[in-house]
Amino acid sequence: MGDRVPLFNLQTMSGVFPGTRTMLFQRVRLRPVAAREDEGAPDEMRWARLLWYDDPAALVVALDGMAGQAAPEPGAALLRLADPHAGDLLVRLAAALAAAGWRLQSCGGCQWWQRVTVPEAEAMPLGQCTFQARVLPAPPDALAIQSMTALACEHFVAAAAVTPAAAAVAAVAMKPVVKRAEQETDERWSWLRQSWHWTRQQLLPDRSGDGARNAPPAPSGSDPLLAWEERLVERSGVGAGTEPCFACQGRLANLGALAVASPEGDKQTYSVWRCRHCYTWCLNDWVDRWERLDSLETDESWYRLSPAEAREVLAVIDNVVHAEHPARRHERGAQRAWMVAFLRGHPLLSHQIRLGR
Repeated sequence: MGDRVPLFNLQTMSGVFPGTRTMLFQRVRLRPVAAREDEGAPDEMRWARLLWYDDPAALVVALDGMAGQAAPEPGAALLRLADPHAGDLLVRLAAALAAAGWRLQSCGGCQWWQRVTVPEAEAMPLGQCTFQARVLPAPPDALAIQSMTALACEHFVAAAAVTPAAAAVAAVAMKPVVKRAEQETDERWSWLRQSWHWTRQQLLPDRSGDGARNAPPAPSGSDPLLAWEERLVERSGVGAGTEPCFACQGRLANLGALAVASPEGDKQTYSVWRCRHCYTWCLNDWVDRWERLDSLETDESWYRLSPAEAREVLAVIDNVVHAEHPARRHERGAQRAWMVAFLRGHPLLSHQIRLGR
């Protein structure tokens, strides 16, 4: 991505943009139709919001402003689609944007995105990301799903033509990810549960990666238990602990975390997150300097991941028993070296250094 997500408005000197915002919205980037993909000019990009209105039903595309600059007209409406779900929304939106001189710079306009149908009725067109980072098994269908408005990752390649609904591949079963809070019961400390937990620890030793960028630790799908994809649990619980999505009104939920030691000895946590609404994948790099500094300083960075990259990171995390627990973080130098090499060259989605609480 050419520029970071704007989290601060220079015009209002706050994180709030003037104007109205509907309950349902998506944040997308637009590129001028005349601009070539290889020009590498992020200044030509515009952040925009898709605002959903009721009574009457309409979809309004409102410009946020030029990258790194205050918008001349915050919330300026670029176009309006009446009755947006009457017909193929993606095709109609792409045609309207093209007529206005813009094209969608999100998953719906990428050549790696293939339209799919989902058994449950979804308001937003969904697709599978077919991008593969390296020679790795393809991610499970449900983990590869991305909404048409999911933020474009660094592997975005503009599609020659927008995929219509008629070109959708076979239906994909969207198995919901289990939430940890839903699993917690009074029986979790029973003798049977503790015996199962001890057996699992013996069958899943703490395997260390070799730190090589092109040779991550192998996933544990061959273990005599469930494949790691089937054992994914939202560690953020049902509601509390989630983070606001960068692309929509949904919430990012944590699906895996690895605690390591930073070069200064601070607790550093790499975690993988996915939006419950648009399915955007992100990686969070969080460094706690509370124990070492009096300023209670934290350093937080966010990166956008493709589904294939998210699968790769989750496989590495799965190879470490109790990966999110910081007690053994000083023993995970190889995993940290792998993460540093993995993120090298990834554009930042957001970066904040905070002092105090």
